[in-house]
Amino acid sequence: MSPPVASFGSRRVLCLARRSVLFALLLATTASPSAAGAQVALVPTPPLASQAAAEALAPLTQPAAAASALISPTEFFGFRMGDDGRLAGWAAIERYFALVAEASDRVELVTTGESTEGRRMIAAIVSAPENIARLDEIQAVNRRLADPRGLSPEDTASLVASHPAIVALGCSVHASEIGATQMANELLHELATSDGPGTLRVLRDVVVVLIPSLNPDGHELVVDWDARTRGTAFANAPMPWLYHEYAGHDLNRDAFMLNLAENRAIARFFYREWHPQVFLSLHQMGPRGARFFVPPVYDPIDPNSDPLLWRTAGLLGHAMSLALEREGRQGVVQNALFDYFSPGYEDSAPLGHNTVCLLSEAASARLADPIEVTRDELTSSPRGLPDHRPQVNFPNPWPGGTWRLRDIVEYELTAVRGLLSAASRYRFEIVDGFVTMGRRAVEAGARGGPFAFVIPPNQFDPHAAAALQTVLVGGAVDVERALEPFEADGRTYPAGTVIVPMAQPFRAYAKTLLERQAYPVRRRTPEAPPERPYDVAGWTLPLQMGVAVDQIDEPFAVPRAERVAHAAVEAAPVTGDERPTHYLVDARGVGGTIAANRAVAADLEAAALDTAMEADGVRFVPGSLVVTASDRTDLVVRAMASELGVRVVARRGPLPAGQPLERRRVGLYKPWVANIDEGWTRLLLERYEVPFETLPDGDVRRGGLRTRFDTVVLPRAQGDSLAAGHRPGSVPPEYAGGLGEEGVASLRRFVEEGGTLVCLDTSCDLVIDALSLPVKNVLRDVPPEKFFCPGSLLTLDVDTAHRLGHGLPERAAALFAYSAAYEVTDPTVASIGARYGEGDPLLSGWLEGAEVIAGRAAIVEVRHGRGRVVLLGFRVQHRAQSLGTFRFLFNALR
Repeated sequence: MSPPVASFGSRRVLCLARRSVLFALLLATTASPSAAGAQVALVPTPPLASQAAAEALAPLTQPAAAASALISPTEFFGFRMGDDGRLAGWAAIERYFALVAEASDRVELVTTGESTEGRRMIAAIVSAPENIARLDEIQAVNRRLADPRGLSPEDTASLVASHPAIVALGCSVHASEIGATQMANELLHELATSDGPGTLRVLRDVVVVLIPSLNPDGHELVVDWDARTRGTAFANAPMPWLYHEYAGHDLNRDAFMLNLAENRAIARFFYREWHPQVFLSLHQMGPRGARFFVPPVYDPIDPNSDPLLWRTAGLLGHAMSLALEREGRQGVVQNALFDYFSPGYEDSAPLGHNTVCLLSEAASARLADPIEVTRDELTSSPRGLPDHRPQVNFPNPWPGGTWRLRDIVEYELTAVRGLLSAASRYRFEIVDGFVTMGRRAVEAGARGGPFAFVIPPNQFDPHAAAALQTVLVGGAVDVERALEPFEADGRTYPAGTVIVPMAQPFRAYAKTLLERQAYPVRRRTPEAPPERPYDVAGWTLPLQMGVAVDQIDEPFAVPRAERVAHAAVEAAPVTGDERPTHYLVDARGVGGTIAANRAVAADLEAAALDTAMEADGVRFVPGSLVVTASDRTDLVVRAMASELGVRVVARRGPLPAGQPLERRRVGLYKPWVANIDEGWTRLLLERYEVPFETLPDGDVRRGGLRTRFDTVVLPRAQGDSLAAGHRPGSVPPEYAGGLGEEGVASLRRFVEEGGTLVCLDTSCDLVIDALSLPVKNVLRDVPPEKFFCPGSLLTLDVDTAHRLGHGLPERAAALFAYSAAYEVTDPTVASIGARYGEGDPLLSGWLEGAEVIAGRAAIVEVRHGRGRVVLLGFRVQHRAQSLGTFRFLFNALR
């Protein structure tokens, strides 16, 4: 059993002899602002001796006089948070937060945004009543401190002296990691009602931004599934769908791309409204390792982040672990398992905004039910926890036993209390460090290395260029547009060039997104397999999105420029004959995909060019549209030019040769083993106006696919998962099984009868085997010691004359993550749309064994029966980020 939790509102007198010396020192000190211009002290300035003694000897908390005035979570929900088999749903949590805010002068409830399914996202702003009364002032000062340009040292010192630290707590972005959403209710009640000196000190010095769920849609899905299955033979069965409409677990891999409503909301709330100095995201991990993880994180780190971030994270993380250890909470690990190299997480993207990001990970129970873990079942990790024994970052292993949701709630409450107490004690250092990091970023950008990144106009895909600007602006990066030509690094740039200056407070964020990554190779021994990164090793957005971006390494000046507040595709003109017989529409990139889909949706007579051609000074690439003219056509085509920025030439004369565009019936396979790649693919099809139907397992197994579909898409998944699905008896019968033999046979007949089967990444292997295709994945049996590429960008040579390469440039970047490379054994039936580059194709990230895939096929089309199979061997639509290769998917659907 876990030891009893010490809440802010409980009576607990601790003997100093039982406290560690370090904690006694922490209690006996408090932050004190230094004089203007003085150096920041390494430790807080001690208060008066009598005050220090009183605080050291007093209990951390004491009964709250106001506790009885506000209903507790146990009374409101009818059970204690974390009780076995009980979960608070989102609607009830929202009501409870509103009730507390209405009753307490310490709490203000705000809306942070709207979820994908339209739910209100909320945060409770909790602080002392006098701080709540001046929240607008605090918010305004905080925004000023986030961008210290123009602040004098004297003004800075004056603002920092009285400014509370802003500490944000984000709960359960992964909805099945449900403990934090339950814990949030108890934490809110404690902060709103306790009158203990520990609480009052925290409320005086800190503004707590408590976000009870970063994923309310997923929370409702998980709670609903638990209620449906509880008490049945399928209790604790895996949920057959994602716990987010599109992204599932990848919801926290979208933090810089901002594809999803939840991430756009939190970016706006953090980067435009609150700018927290500290952000703790509370997660859960596997049940058989350590019980709890707190910072510091494991290597590698983002080298662009200010060192103060890591030092402060270490300070606060150790305060959390110290609080946990004092409470006797075993199994706490630090400096292991999780790294912050990638900026994609909701708790790493803010690093580039000078926010100290903290991660906690609690061992999971069986959702709300206990789990038994024996000592022999406890596992270790090569990432900083080589065995389950006492070590400096893991001094007190958990011995095994029963682990409950209530344990998670108690560990998280203790960790948060430790964090908030330290944030109060080190308020000055935290706030002053926030300003210091902003100043350092501006100064580093002014010194160069680089001075700026620029995005020239006349991009191959204007839609992708505008999307890149949208990502940067959405992340609160300073983006400017030149109003006059200028020179930089010996090149003349025209008016309209977009500039991302590095002399800005969020320099690290912009630089990390725009530059190429060189992941530090990590091996335990030269002969051992490489140590996998926690996520991808390279993500460089200009490469992924197919946008030309130049790095400027020498000082330069722009005569006139304007701030880009909203990125949009610049309208293109319609030129040529006033009485045309047809229009040529330059359908490059993803903008061209939308143009083609709108032409089909409008029932225009349209075709895709087989070869490139020039007209009116414009080069039309293969795949560009030929649209027969009519009164209705003119309106649609001019709207394409205006809204999509695609160039259009009106012409008279014979129509150029092309493949007619037809309305295709598309089915997207949706397995009952929740598949993130299916969700991202579904998002793309919706966003780029591709009509489709969802195709579950049963529909595939029943057969007759060719009567319903022209094209079927298999999302990325391992072949055995696609074939087997959930084991019968592990889920309700309607969700058991996968494709099975019947489904695979059905797909084979679909192709033989003239259908197109599109396979994404790892799903290709299943189809190669099932249809005996004359294609070999040369990486299938290669060990990681011989070839390793864990999520990196590789050079891709595109055959733009191949229909799969239409609308693409001759060279692109492939997001390769444990993906495939092919050898075609019968070129009479198989053709290659793209190959990995010769030599060393690495562009960004980490690649070992380049010779294994150099020059190999990456995109293959195989004729089979009357139909065809398209093998897209890498992640062409990776997390809806890789706009530069989306066209491979869209071309395959035609």
